[in-house]
Amino acid sequence: MKQLFSKVLSPTDIEHRLAVPSEILWAFEFDQARRCADFEVKDKHGQTWEFRCSTRKKDFHPKPVVSKGWRKFVKDKGLQAGDKVVFYKDVEGDSSYKIITMKKVFKLFGEEVWLPS
Repeated sequence: MKQLFSKVLSPTDIEHRLAVPSEILWAFEFDQARRCADFEVKDKHGQTWEFRCSTRKKDFHPKPVVSKGWRKFVKDKGLQAGDKVVFYKDVEGDSSYKIITMKKVFKLFGEEVWLPS
C-alpha cells in the first residue's frame, strides 16, 4: 500500500466535502467528460465506503474534492475538525483503496501523537 495523503480535517472537510491534494489525481481513473472518479475505500474493519473524487470543470487549478459518500462516512465515524484521515492505494495489486481515521491524543516532546480511531 502506498500512502496517497494524510490530512487534519478542517470544519469545511467535516461539514461539506474533503479537499484533497492535486498531486494524487494520478491515483484515480477519471471520467474525463464528467471530471470525476467513483471509487470504493475500505476502513480498518473491512467496511466498504463509496466515494467520488471530482474536479472543477472551468478552472485552471482543478482543486479536487471527495464529495459523494463523504458526509455519511464523517457522520458514521463521528469525525470532527482536528481529526486526521490517511488514504492509501494498493499500487501493486488490485488498485484498492484504504482509509484510516485518527484522533490526536497528546503531544510528546513537541510531536503530536495520533492513534487510529
